[in-house]
Amino acid sequence: MSQDIALTLQPHYSQFNVSERILLSGHSHQAWPDVAKQGLLNCFDDAAKHIDDKWQAAFEKADRVRDFYRSLLGEPNAQIALGASTHELLLRFLSDLNCFKQSMARPIKIVTTDGEFHSLRRQLNRLKDLNVDIEVVPVQPSSTLAERINNKLDDKTDAVMVSAVFFGTSEIFKEVGLVAKAAESLNIPCLVDAYHALNVVPFNLKAWQLDSAFVVAGGYKYCQAGEGNCMLRIPENYQGSPIITGWYAEFDVLNQAPGKVGFGPGQSAFAGSTYDPSSHYRAAEVFDFFEEQHLSDTKLRESSQRQISLLWQGIEAMGLSQECLGLPSHAIADNAGFLALTTAKASEWVAELAQLGVLCDSRGNQLRFGPAPYVTTSQLEQALNVVEALAKRIG
Repeated sequence: MSQDIALTLQPHYSQFNVSERILLSGHSHQAWPDVAKQGLLNCFDDAAKHIDDKWQAAFEKADRVRDFYRSLLGEPNAQIALGASTHELLLRFLSDLNCFKQSMARPIKIVTTDGEFHSLRRQLNRLKDLNVDIEVVPVQPSSTLAERINNKLDDKTDAVMVSAVFFGTSEIFKEVGLVAKAAESLNIPCLVDAYHALNVVPFNLKAWQLDSAFVVAGGYKYCQAGEGNCMLRIPENYQGSPIITGWYAEFDVLNQAPGKVGFGPGQSAFAGSTYDPSSHYRAAEVFDFFEEQHLSDTKLRESSQRQISLLWQGIEAMGLSQECLGLPSHAIADNAGFLALTTAKASEWVAELAQLGVLCDSRGNQLRFGPAPYVTTSQLEQALNVVEALAKRIG
């Protein structure tokens, strides 16, 4: 995907004014194509026309969202539960662990890393107060991460929860499949957070060796679908019975006895409850647009890698000190959809760049630049010029 295609795409994002602003916040929130607005209008029109009978149309949009995620996962019949946020879906997953359904003499044990996103990090930290043993494995050195995680897994482990791409550094955890395989051999549920991989790093489940894993992700970032479009992929033939369960999970339970809490198969067991369907209407329009523009995950990966390489090599050519802006220790080929630069002044960089029309963000000491398919080469070069000028003052 070249600069010319980015220029071709920009008119489709006129409402977000992508040609006038340098949006390097694509790893957090990508601009919506203009068709997203029509999705919101269609949602209103269906509600006005059908009143409470709008749900048949809404569920069709939800199925469109599922199908798009299935295509990215390379699993046409994947069981996909939808939710407004990954936190909501993480709670359903956690509440389905056997350790929360039965009395246990030992503490509950969950293995994770220190590179997880806030939704998981905060919730697991809170569970520490409930006699839950949270084993946190440092991400670095990443070359031995899978081995070190697997060494923590034993017959007292109730779950392992890790990311496919670490949200702080953008490094791809290429051996996450080895963790899933090890967990499967011990009958330990494994959940993989793929939010920073989906639609910017090809994520075929078989290629990643994640057939046995639960996968959580969403559309707010690289799918351009906005809020309310998260998903939980349930392994094939898995029958769940989560404690945190919405009444939609009763749709596929036939002849349920009064007072009984039954569960349908696959995704239906993890269903939620009444929700705002406008998110799915919006997403359905966006996903149709992606297909019309032939924006496959492989093409988006090619575009992203070119953009990341341009930024990476441009900053490298400035000859800045590691203290000013430190480049990642991993290779460009192991980098996902944003470039993370180490600096003690990350928040200062974000504020100064915003004043000069370059929008980005930071996490701790990581300054994060996230391009998107509608960002042109010219805009990236402008951003590099701004960075070089600021480095003389901030650095």
